[in-house]
Amino acid sequence: MIDVTFDFETCSLSPTAAVMSIGAVAWKRYGKESPFFDEGDGVLRNSTFSAKVDLRSMFINGFAFDKSTAEWWSKQSNEAKAALLDSDSDEAPCQPIDVVVNDFFGWIDYIKKKLGDDDICLWAQGTDFDPAILRYICWKLGIKLEIKHTQLRDHRTFYLEMARILWDAAGVKEEPFTLDRAYALTTDYKDIADEGAAHDPIFDCKRSIYSTWQMMKKIREGYAKTV
Repeated sequence: MIDVTFDFETCSLSPTAAVMSIGAVAWKRYGKESPFFDEGDGVLRNSTFSAKVDLRSMFINGFAFDKSTAEWWSKQSNEAKAALLDSDSDEAPCQPIDVVVNDFFGWIDYIKKKLGDDDICLWAQGTDFDPAILRYICWKLGIKLEIKHTQLRDHRTFYLEMARILWDAAGVKEEPFTLDRAYALTTDYKDIADEGAAHDPIFDCKRSIYSTWQMMKKIREGYAKTV
C-alpha cells in the first residue's frame, strides 16, 4: 500500500480555482517511528513533490481568482508567502499548469515503480477542495486523471471519525466531543517540525499525514488488545 498526500495553494476556494503551487508527500502508514521516508536510507530518494504554477496559464484558461482569497493571502505569515515565491527564478521557473499536473502524475508513477506497488491511496485535507480542483483541471485541459475514485482518501474525515470512535469507546459521557478534544488526542506536527509554516503545501501535507498516522497507530493498538 502506497500513501500520497497532496495539497494545492490557490487563488480561490471554488473547484475552478487558479492554482499557485502544489506539494505532495509519499508516506508510510505502517512506519514504526515516523510516517516519513528517510531519504538517506536509499529506499525513496524523492519522497516529496513541489512545483510552482505560472499563473498566466491559469488566467488564459479561465480559472478563478477571488479578491477575498487575495486579501486572505495578504494576511498570512512571511514564511507562507516566501514558500510561494522561493522558486520563482530563472533557475527554477514557474511552469504552466498542464506541465505541473503531468509532472505530478509522473512523480506518482515514479513512486509506484520505486516501491514496486500499484496499490495507492491519494489523500487530501477534505473531500471537496483539492480533489475537486484536480478533477476540474484534468477535465478542463484534457489530462487523464490517473487516480480512480476508489483511491481517494480524506484526512479530516478519517481523523475525526476515528477520534469520535475513541471518545465513545472511552465512555466520557459528561463531556461533549469537540474538535479541540479530537485533535488533542495526537501531537501536532507543527510542534515537532524543524522548518516550514502553515500554507506551505509540503508542510501542510506533513501536518495532515502526521495526525493521520498517529490515529492509525491508536486504532491498530486498540484493536490488537481485543483479539
